[in-house]
Amino acid sequence: MSTAATMPAVVLGTRRHITLAKWPVPQPRPDQVLIEVDLCGICGSDLHSPDLPQVYRGGFVLGHEPSGTVSWVGGAVDGWEDGQRVAVNPNGNVCGSCEYCRAGRPNFCHQATMETAIGLQADGALAPVMAVSPKNLRRLPHNMGRIEAAWIEPAATALRAVEMAGDLAGRTVLVTGGGPIGQLACRIAWHRGAGQVFLVEPAAERRRFAGASHAELALAGPEASQKARDLRIDVAIECSGSAAAAALAVDALLPGGILVVVGAGTGPGLEPTAILLKELTVRGSFTYTDEFDRAIDLLHSGSIEVADLTTAVVPLQATLDAFRSLRAAQTMKVLVAPNG
Repeated sequence: MSTAATMPAVVLGTRRHITLAKWPVPQPRPDQVLIEVDLCGICGSDLHSPDLPQVYRGGFVLGHEPSGTVSWVGGAVDGWEDGQRVAVNPNGNVCGSCEYCRAGRPNFCHQATMETAIGLQADGALAPVMAVSPKNLRRLPHNMGRIEAAWIEPAATALRAVEMAGDLAGRTVLVTGGGPIGQLACRIAWHRGAGQVFLVEPAAERRRFAGASHAELALAGPEASQKARDLRIDVAIECSGSAAAAALAVDALLPGGILVVVGAGTGPGLEPTAILLKELTVRGSFTYTDEFDRAIDLLHSGSIEVADLTTAVVPLQATLDAFRSLRAAQTMKVLVAPNG
């Protein structure tokens, strides 16, 4: 195969600055596949990547929410052909032999999530092309929409978080954080039969999506905590990564309630006394297992809508401006089209 020496890419450098840089075009191994990136979403955790060295190693191309097309297949790879539309599971390069893989919990496979996760410890999709293991690939239905294909990874994240809460039929659910994961969590919770869904989100631009996400009330400001307590919450899903939001969720939950934490952030932890006195169940939700495949079906079927949550599709050169807009909560979701 013939490629240019460099390509534009959005990179988290070794000094932990995000830049638009010239980056070597990947030279895939015989056991890899080359993907021409169609769209890649900007994840909320990408915005905080300089401050998350536990998972974002640095010195790699960012972007872990891609869809694209197979453009080259290594000689040691079977089952893939040029021109196939694919979603890329960034945590799909599982070892298959560790205790977690053997136990059916590949989201704890160290190789897949902490050594070779695409866009976190290996070159990602905020670039025109990427080289990946075929283990990372999932075929897309031929008639799946371009926008929907780019939402598979965040939908898988939200789906797992909602399912960690158990049976939601008739239950009152509070979602803290009204970004893309929070909006998806509201929609999936409603789809799973929640009796009522409520949202806490400080940014007005994001609160305006609450109705479309089946949230009956969107809370903000100093009075949010008191209002949330009055709602008698059975389940809270924390999607913001904010310590204050997590504390609000704990405060709002009824005794015996369930808190699912999916937002990654920094800052103080939860207050153990409040958890103890209410006998709360607190669950973390880390990436996904088979939810990635089920998210494809969920989006392809139209059971969960995402087109209205897509604020903009921008060229690669506009990515850093999109990062700034997202940090200011002025937009909901930006998809990057590295190839136009």
